[in-house]
Amino acid sequence: MRVRVDWTVPVGRPDPVHGTGARREERLLATGAGLVAVALVLAVGPTGQTWTAWQYALAALVTFDLAGGVVANGLNSAKRDHHAADSPLEASRLGRLVRRPVHFAAVHVQPVAVGLLFPGASWWWGPLWYLAVLTSVVAVRGAALHLQRPVALGCCVVATVVACGLPAPDGFAWLPVVMFLKLTLAHAVREEPYRPVTGPSGG
Repeated sequence: MRVRVDWTVPVGRPDPVHGTGARREERLLATGAGLVAVALVLAVGPTGQTWTAWQYALAALVTFDLAGGVVANGLNSAKRDHHAADSPLEASRLGRLVRRPVHFAAVHVQPVAVGLLFPGASWWWGPLWYLAVLTSVVAVRGAALHLQRPVALGCCVVATVVACGLPAPDGFAWLPVVMFLKLTLAHAVREEPYRPVTGPSGG
């Protein structure tokens, strides 16, 4: 299949999650990634104390949002909506939020909530990772365009190494790394939106 870089946002219902005009396979990829991650987290569960029913429900919600969000933010349709000069997302409050990476990262308080509501971590675990993600997004957005992706990758590498060495809430050692992937690498980096070429010559 041939592809092209296309910044033109198609006419249609604005979609702040997958991007306006997202194809069926793009939506399925994001949803599927979120569901698989939820199944794995719930299957493994905590290694120490048993979660209550509401903790299982909250764990599923947080996991789906973060894991599915990594793929959703990385979709080319989302990249186009998030970074195009003229986007229909500006018409809604949520749409404007997702087009502003620092503001978008700032509302992601999941590590603070998880640190408070699940056992196994010190009080500083949630604020530490919240501020670390926010700082990394600021660094990416402040970098020159040709350096945004390598800066984001560097932040993800450091976060992964540090997360492996710190005690985390039981069952959530993965959360800092996935948050960095979602907000720092997949969302904050401005990248070209590749779209398939349709028609006889596009395959």
